[in-house]
Amino acid sequence: MPITSTIALTQPIRIAFDARQPRYRAGLFLAYPGLFVLMAGDAVRYSIGWLGWGIVLGLGIIATIVYLIAFDAKSTIKRLPEPLVLLLSLMGLSLIWSQYRPQTLLSFSLQIGSVLFALFLANQFGWRQLLNVLSNTVRFILVTSLLFEIYAAIVGSVEPIFPNYEGEPPAPAYLWSQGNLFEGERIQGIVGNANLLAFVAVLGLLLFLIEFIVTAKTKLIPAASFALALVMALLSQSAGMFVATLLVSFAAAVAIVAEGKPSDIRHKVYARSLLILAAIASLAAVFHVQLFDLLGRSPDASGRFDIWQKVFALVIEKPIEGWGWIGYWIPGVEPWEGLIEINGVPMYQAHNALLDVWVQLGIIGLVLMLWLLLQSFVRLWRIAVRHTSPLYLYPLFIFLVIAAQSLTESRLLIEISWVLLVLVSTKAREGFSDLEPMGTSTKLTKLGRFFTRSAKKLRRLASKV
Repeated sequence: MPITSTIALTQPIRIAFDARQPRYRAGLFLAYPGLFVLMAGDAVRYSIGWLGWGIVLGLGIIATIVYLIAFDAKSTIKRLPEPLVLLLSLMGLSLIWSQYRPQTLLSFSLQIGSVLFALFLANQFGWRQLLNVLSNTVRFILVTSLLFEIYAAIVGSVEPIFPNYEGEPPAPAYLWSQGNLFEGERIQGIVGNANLLAFVAVLGLLLFLIEFIVTAKTKLIPAASFALALVMALLSQSAGMFVATLLVSFAAAVAIVAEGKPSDIRHKVYARSLLILAAIASLAAVFHVQLFDLLGRSPDASGRFDIWQKVFALVIEKPIEGWGWIGYWIPGVEPWEGLIEINGVPMYQAHNALLDVWVQLGIIGLVLMLWLLLQSFVRLWRIAVRHTSPLYLYPLFIFLVIAAQSLTESRLLIEISWVLLVLVSTKAREGFSDLEPMGTSTKLTKLGRFFTRSAKKLRRLASKV
């Protein structure tokens, strides 16, 4: 459905959802706690232990199934992308040849539970409602993370209430927080992991920016939230999320410039954008030592080159079928136990989602994951470019952040990143007519007006001071 001169393009769209709707309010009782557990899983495990976490997950899955039945999710289930269905089937089939069948069964069950929760979100909420729910969840995690880090900086490092070690912490990474807020070192926040905190903060930056632009309410909350997310992103010091932010910014610029243009011009914009990306990637590969030094990382990407080499050796042993699905590697399971250890801390992931899929599900699993990612990107890109409201940029932003994260982390395969992938890939298959009405001018024009008005307001405020 390309945009032509006969179709209205963009106008400030102020379609506020009714927060008093029974369906919306009922969904919040599951959406908020579910998203928090997925985004801050370590906070839950450190607070109530693995058994408590397992009980919470079990109750959450039961509640999700009840919601899906109560609100008739058949049409949403039918929208599951074909590569995702095939990938899930392959995970289940890997029980036949898995080297660790009980763990494969457990991991596959958790994978299905996460898919059901993503379907619940897709069925229960529209895109604008999802923006509100996701923004509020991220906002809560960032605020509590800052308060938690202030507390840790005052009283000293904080150990988990239910630690996964005996005696003294074997390494600082085992601590809930190292209390580095005033030390200039990386902070972990309530999520207990600097890389995950960076992911949540960058996600917040993008959500709060869109929230600031499209909301009809006061701009103070999204503006303050954006500032907090920026601070937390900087304090978490994640090179991967810095690259993700640049990637999203570049994609947003291309999407905004391409909107409303004839097909041949759009294709020229895309071709030139790909050439620019290829040139940047080539330069980064040639000067990777200097780049990592600039980002404050070692030339081997904080040990990742060694990790990838060892995991690839396992890929070569079973390149077709893989070793069997396990998601994040479970401690004590061969061949993962003791495979990688850095600074006294065992690693339980390949630190690359595609490599992890390949080693677990073989070449077929890798192809299916690539198909899912490519299909999702194309559909989300079409929505972002062909719709005129900036609202529809954020689903693409979410996808790009989790895709960038998957280059140096395997979190795409578990918890919040997996749920977000299933959510955006499934919801993107809804009909274009299900989206909000389009306006009468492009995003570029709309954003120009928006920032012009904002600048005038700032000048008026400054003149009063």
